[in-house]
Amino acid sequence: MARNGIWNLVKELDRVAATTVYNGPRRAAERIVRDLQERGPAWTGQFSNSWQITTPVTTVKGTGAAGQPQRILAPVLTGQQVAKSFLTKDKLVFTISNFAPYANIATDIDPGIFINPGTVPIKPIEKTGKRQKSLRGLLTGEGNNSRTAPLDWFTLYIKGGQIDKTIQVAMRTSDR
Repeated sequence: MARNGIWNLVKELDRVAATTVYNGPRRAAERIVRDLQERGPAWTGQFSNSWQITTPVTTVKGTGAAGQPQRILAPVLTGQQVAKSFLTKDKLVFTISNFAPYANIATDIDPGIFINPGTVPIKPIEKTGKRQKSLRGLLTGEGNNSRTAPLDWFTLYIKGGQIDKTIQVAMRTSDR
């Protein structure tokens, strides 16, 4: 009897740990990626589809393909995997990054050289103007250059408090 009770308790702890400790941060990571896909530049869609979520156990990557942004779902971990992560670290860490080779240019961190590919962007043009060799989003005056996301969209999302709001909402949302 005692053995069955302990085994049932272990199973229940496995379920509770996975639900309580992991699902809130998992939902937050998924929502952050969706926010970044919606707010960021999207001409071909390759940048939008190059986000990835890294958990203590594995990494889930977007396709990196052209086209409309595809939703990225963080992996579901068992309670044992979550517990093991806590044994090696004092917190459960999710890392969100973009593996596109030009990610620092698309996030307005590094300057770049831009050539109009002669195609229609998958996201509406947000502004047109003149761009010298500079940041992607920095357009001035009249000109034929265009952008599909505002200057410093990424920095504003991270440092402007929106990421914190997204995390708070996701952590309060019941698991669906």
